[in-house]
Amino acid sequence: MKFGEFLGRFVYTRKCPSCNELIPYELSHEAFCNECRAKWDKEKVRECDVCGRVMCECSCMTRTLAQSGALCHKKIVNYSSKVAVVHNTLIFIKKNNNTRVSRFLAVQLSSVLSADEDISEMISSDCVVCYVPRSRSAVLKYGHDQSQLLAQALSEELGCTFIPALRRSKRSSRAQKKLSADKRAKNVRNMFETEPELSAEIKGKRVVLVDDIVTTGASMGACARVLIRAGAVAVICASVASTKSTGRH
Repeated sequence: MKFGEFLGRFVYTRKCPSCNELIPYELSHEAFCNECRAKWDKEKVRECDVCGRVMCECSCMTRTLAQSGALCHKKIVNYSSKVAVVHNTLIFIKKNNNTRVSRFLAVQLSSVLSADEDISEMISSDCVVCYVPRSRSAVLKYGHDQSQLLAQALSEELGCTFIPALRRSKRSSRAQKKLSADKRAKNVRNMFETEPELSAEIKGKRVVLVDDIVTTGASMGACARVLIRAGAVAVICASVASTKSTGRH
């Protein structure tokens, strides 16, 4: 047995982000155990309650996101706290800097984007990838930004340049998750801005904007507006999951 295999079998642990069970060494390239992977794939083909397409083919946007000027919103699955494989995975990437799971989700997002012929053509050239930045307090608490990790991995999968073009403004206020939809929209005004030294790299480019989950679309919409003001010719939104309560096609 080679030393690398010894480490992989007996030292490094690979837990399923959904059920927390150990993944056998032979499946170490997989994000989930076999049972949870089957559940994940089932969620991908659930129908969107707005457009009727399966979630991994849906382009629906929330009203707030549609009003931002974003082109579309591509996602892998619908979010529900009652669906363990989705809920637990999102919590896992929030709390853990795990390259294996981030890469898996990036590959899934890349497949979703590439499956749409119009989007695939748009991201074939003059396209960059950026992300909706997490609050400073969350980054300090967990030591990473899960959306940044997803965006970096996605840029490699798409063959596009990763640009951390956005940052939280010093005027950022209350946490979004504690607010209603209307209050979220008001709260994000002036919450995001471009990094001064990177804003020029957005001008004239198509941008894939990445987040882990979209609820009302307020944060992603605010970021899309900032990117468009910076000169982006199109903003394609992409997330691991989205809620379905306020969607429109």
